[in-house]
Amino acid sequence: MVKLIITTHSFRSPNKKKAQLLFVILTVCCCLFACSKPTAPTTTPDWTAIPSETVAATRTPTSTQSPIATFTTSPSITPTRTTTPTTTPTLAPLLVFSSRVLREGVQSQTYLEDQCAYLQMRWSTEKSQPGTVVVPIMFHSIVQNGTQVDDPKDITGDEFNAFVNYARYLGFETITTQELLDFLTMNSQIPPRSMIMIVDDRRPGLIREWVMPVLEEYDWTVTSAYIADPNTLQFAWDLMDQLFSTGRMEVQSHGYTGGLYILPETPVEQIQNEIWNSTPVLEEHFGRRPNAFIWPGGNFTPLSAEIAREGGYELGFTAYSRGPLLFNWIPLGEEERAVNDPLMVLPRAWSNSVNVNLDEALKISEQAAAYAEESFQAEADWYKIYCGGEIVYNP
Repeated sequence: MVKLIITTHSFRSPNKKKAQLLFVILTVCCCLFACSKPTAPTTTPDWTAIPSETVAATRTPTSTQSPIATFTTSPSITPTRTTTPTTTPTLAPLLVFSSRVLREGVQSQTYLEDQCAYLQMRWSTEKSQPGTVVVPIMFHSIVQNGTQVDDPKDITGDEFNAFVNYARYLGFETITTQELLDFLTMNSQIPPRSMIMIVDDRRPGLIREWVMPVLEEYDWTVTSAYIADPNTLQFAWDLMDQLFSTGRMEVQSHGYTGGLYILPETPVEQIQNEIWNSTPVLEEHFGRRPNAFIWPGGNFTPLSAEIAREGGYELGFTAYSRGPLLFNWIPLGEEERAVNDPLMVLPRAWSNSVNVNLDEALKISEQAAAYAEESFQAEADWYKIYCGGEIVYNP
């Protein structure tokens, strides 16, 4: 409160009434001033109790700012609830096993397009385990011991027996063409170390003399790549019937004449005759439709592979020695890769160097098994994200 003290003096004005009136007016003004309400003092706000974004907005005064501070949140910093879309993490494509054991120029090729189905079959406990290997072997002639061998396709009886003993020592067992097909396409269970023995041309005498005793002793099987022309070598057909009846020999096609070595310039009609016309002959004679075509002379073309597919063949064998077979993994050279159908150009080891090829197969088998173990978690993660399931490793 403001206290006003007025001291009265006697006025010397001649007009005493005017002086008294002036005194009354001054007295009233002082009273009014003393009774008026004082202006509220400006209060400094407590900045620690105000949101930081509001503080920033109010610390800079403007020309229109009210003496009494008011605080509002700027619309630009009003928190809003936004939903971030869920994104599927991107994984690198599945890596493919490779081996330096393969010779220069040979590359492994896959053939299964459905990666989810591949991984499921690869890791199922009901299937062949990673590292399971198959060695197809080509036999042409086994000659008596002491005979001079000039053709690299031929071996002596001693060499054949050495192969048999070494294969058994390493733990190899034989499989049929159908078992091979099921393994390559579905990873069906086969012996971890498998081989398929294929004897080319009309050689039932070789099978009877050299091969059949081994098959019976070790419970093995053999595949005859047979020339289907029914108008030649009737004695050979009779002997084939006897061997087939044992249940240890199966028959696949080696062409109708066996003499057409298919080249890029070979007419389509000749290719069709060589492949398609062999099928009904073998099916009628042996009661089973052949599903593998062993290329005569090892010759093939992309067109001939298509014609074989059209004729119902599911496997084809060349005369190239490229390496062993794994599930969804075929070693091929440049000529076979041009066909773009790995199952129709499968490699075969030659009998004169087969023991080396068995050693090679074991090395690749061990490498493939180790690679599978190392890559399992990555493959399991890939399968979980892209296939919506779980795969389990059971070593």
